[in-house]
Amino acid sequence: MKQKNVREYQRAECIVLRKTGASYRTIGTILGISRASVQRALERFEEIGSYQDRHRCGRPKKINGQNGHILKDLTQDSVSRSSACKAMMQLNESLEKSICRRTFINYLEECNFEYEVKIKKPCLNKKHKEARLQWCSEHLNWTVDDWKQVLFSHESTFYIIESSSGEFIRHIEDEKTKQCSMWVNGRGESLRVGFWGIITWKGTGCCAIYRENINSDVYCDILDNYLVPTIHINSMEHNFIFQHDNASFCRSKQTQAKLRELNARVLKWPIKSPDLNPIEHLFSIINSRLRTRKILSLKELIDNLSSEWSSIPSQLCENLVFSMPQRIQ
Repeated sequence: MKQKNVREYQRAECIVLRKTGASYRTIGTILGISRASVQRALERFEEIGSYQDRHRCGRPKKINGQNGHILKDLTQDSVSRSSACKAMMQLNESLEKSICRRTFINYLEECNFEYEVKIKKPCLNKKHKEARLQWCSEHLNWTVDDWKQVLFSHESTFYIIESSSGEFIRHIEDEKTKQCSMWVNGRGESLRVGFWGIITWKGTGCCAIYRENINSDVYCDILDNYLVPTIHINSMEHNFIFQHDNASFCRSKQTQAKLRELNARVLKWPIKSPDLNPIEHLFSIINSRLRTRKILSLKELIDNLSSEWSSIPSQLCENLVFSMPQRIQ
């Protein structure tokens, strides 16, 4: 609803009629304004002793308090949250004078709205949520000393060209389909590598970089050649707990037999819970650093992955492992 402005002469008439003993409603009926407007005019006269407009400094705002509530209601809609133009057009339907997109965004910032990328979350059903809650309840009383025994592992995939947005280029119509005007999508089988890493509270362990699709055979080789050396380097032969997720090759009979052969105590892990695994944070850091570099070959990708993994400070790994009680909370 648009708020009707009460002019100065109407305020003066309100004062005169009130002195004759007329009620707020009667005054509003005579002047064609609302009872609330009459009340505001009289309260204003008692406050400042004048019926004239206050002196304004600068241009009056196009969005008043009432329209501000409309603005907040609009941004509760998922479409309006992602599109400032659509929310602006809806708001302009309630305004006497329309506003531009930049003005709309300024008002959103005044209302403490931030424009950021959506946080990714796993697709969890009721069963997944119950399993996560049960796991956290079972490990709620674990202390930092308990988490010091855990070796956290995970695997990921890194690409030569990670960006999917492409890049802009100026060209004429005839050059549109030429090689120089095209953006090559790098997400191909020949332009990616698999990466497996492991960390303890003392720092990063060994890492494996592989080209083939990971299966039970590949995973057992990784356990032999990279898990075992990490255990020896950290002197944890007789007191360690191994963590990995619920991938099919992690749950296979061949992998279970290999872990029994290594006398490894395995930490039961809830399904779809990457947010609980501290090593995920390191993968995010490495991926961000690789995005800033121009990597054109698999050798460069492998070299950069190895150097980034080895350059991660031990203090960061300690902080991540020690954050497990807070993650569970």
